[in-house]
Amino acid sequence: MTKNILIVDDEPAVGVSLKASLESLGADYAVSHVLSAEAALSALARDPIDLIVSDLRMPGMTGLELLTRVRHTQPQLPTILITAYGSADVIAASQQLQITRYFAKPFRTEEFVQAVQEVLTSSPGGPPLTDKKLERMVQRLRDLRFEASVYSILLADTNGALWAKVGATDGFDAAELIELLRGGFEAPAALARQWHEERAFNLMYHEGVRFDVYAANIDARLFVVTVFDRRQGPTRIGVVWLYLKRAILDLQNVLVRADDSVLPAAGDALER
Repeated sequence: MTKNILIVDDEPAVGVSLKASLESLGADYAVSHVLSAEAALSALARDPIDLIVSDLRMPGMTGLELLTRVRHTQPQLPTILITAYGSADVIAASQQLQITRYFAKPFRTEEFVQAVQEVLTSSPGGPPLTDKKLERMVQRLRDLRFEASVYSILLADTNGALWAKVGATDGFDAAELIELLRGGFEAPAALARQWHEERAFNLMYHEGVRFDVYAANIDARLFVVTVFDRRQGPTRIGVVWLYLKRAILDLQNVLVRADDSVLPAAGDALER
């Protein structure tokens, strides 16, 4: 089945180059190029589109404004954002809109083409993790465990799947803990969408006899659980939240960037 891709970029040379790179994949890919977000909306109303690739800064409506409109009308449509003006705010907005991929210029054409193929062959609503992204996220969670003296860290999704475990799980059932916590992020996520918030951090906290548990969302689907052993001493919620929020911002950065992008040092996204 032919995949219809729409490229939105006000620079004709860039659009033509991206179009040619994707057309090289073969007849199964039908690629069109428009010069503005307004023209993209007209194309969407006229023809079925399987993927939108949009530049960020364009005259009139920006790429983020375009993809916000798209998200409201076609929430399952895959999207890729390209920009030479990346920032923590842009990354946060991309995460909130659940933009499928994010590319900061300059980038390798081969990397872009591979990302498009992956996006178009993945199942709608599937987990946004490739092996490389998961590896980078686990690396960041290991750093968090060292920084905050965490007993155990779990990376999971709201379907109840456990993606990664860092540290020990002696004394509690990780799968049961994930099942108990996963539903708690549905209402905060709905509230963030209702208020059109670009950043929505939600923290759940349980102070126990043996363990203290802190759980926070990474995006609308993924969340991280940190378990502290109280035998090592009581936790301070402000300190834990500081380290956890820094880690979450870095994990968001991993999700929206291309697989080969360099993971920033811990807390960099928070301090920019």
